[in-house]
Amino acid sequence: MYSSLSSPSKLTGWSSGGGDPCGNDWKGIKCSGSSVTEIKLSGLGLTGTMGYQLAGLTSVTYFDLSENNLNGDIPYQLPPNATHINLAGNGLTGGIPYSISQMSDLNYLNLANNQLSGQLTDMFGKLPSLSLLDLSFNRFSGSLPQSFGSLSHLKTLNLQNNQISGSLDVLSTLSLEDLNIQNNKFTGWIPNKLKSIHNLKVGGNSWSSGPAPPGMAKAADNNDKSSSVDDKGKQNSGLKGAAIAVIVICVLVVALILMALVKRRSSGSSHYVEEQLSQNKSFTPLVGNDFAGSFFHHINCLEFSYCIVVQLLLCEF
Repeated sequence: MYSSLSSPSKLTGWSSGGGDPCGNDWKGIKCSGSSVTEIKLSGLGLTGTMGYQLAGLTSVTYFDLSENNLNGDIPYQLPPNATHINLAGNGLTGGIPYSISQMSDLNYLNLANNQLSGQLTDMFGKLPSLSLLDLSFNRFSGSLPQSFGSLSHLKTLNLQNNQISGSLDVLSTLSLEDLNIQNNKFTGWIPNKLKSIHNLKVGGNSWSSGPAPPGMAKAADNNDKSSSVDDKGKQNSGLKGAAIAVIVICVLVVALILMALVKRRSSGSSHYVEEQLSQNKSFTPLVGNDFAGSFFHHINCLEFSYCIVVQLLLCEF
C-alpha cells in the first residue's frame, strides 16, 4: 500500500521494506495488540492508488483515505471486515467493487465526490447493518437497484448530482431520515412514505406534472423540507425584526413626548418664579412634591422604556 501511494514522506514511520506498524509509530495507524484495526489517512494530499492486497487487512474495521488525490479504480478487495469505509473526495474512477456486497458488518460507506460511473448493480442485498450510503457527486447512471430495498437499517442516503433515472419505488420500504436525490434524472412521483422523511431533497429531476396515482405525491407538492424549514425560519426572523423595530419607534416617540411635557412644565414654572421675584412677593416654590413627583415619574417612565428596548434587542440577537 505504501509503495502504491508513491512512498509519501508524510506517512512518517511507514516503510516499503516492512516493519512493525503497531510496535512503532506509523502515522494514521491504530492497533489492538499486534493487529492493525484502523487506517486513518484523510486529507494528507496522498497520490497514487491504494494497492491490491488490502484483503489481508482482516482486522481493520475503520478505513479512511478521504480528501486526497487518489486515482484509478477502487481495489476489488478492500479490508473484508471493515465497518467504516470513507474514500470520498478523491479522483477514483470505475464502479463500486462487488466485494463490498460481502461486507456484512459494513455500517458506513462514503464514495462521494469522485469520478465513479456506470450503473448501480444489485449488490446491496447482504448489507443489513449499513446506515449511511453516500454516492453523491459522481457519474452513476441507470435506475436504483432492487437490492436497495433490503437496506433495512439505512438512515442516510445521498445520491445527488449523478445521472440516475427511473422511479423511487424501491425506497418506499426504507425508514430513512435523510434523503438527497437532487440533480438526477428521476421521473414519476414521490411515494407518500417518503414524505415523512425529516430531511428530504428532491429538486432538479424530471418529475411528472400529471395527477399522482394512489400512494404517490407530486414532487411540486412536496417541496424540499430542509429548504422549507430554512425559509420559514428566515421569514419568522424577518417578522420578529420588523415587530421589534415598530416597538422601538413607538417607545422613542413616547419618550420624546414625555420629554417635551417635562420641558414645557419646567419652562412655565421658571417664568412664574421670575414674576414673583420681580414683584418681591413671598411665594411657595412650585417645584414641590407634586411637580417633583410628576417629573421623576416621567424620568422613571423613560428609564423603563429604554429598559424594554434593551431587553427586546437582547432577545433578538
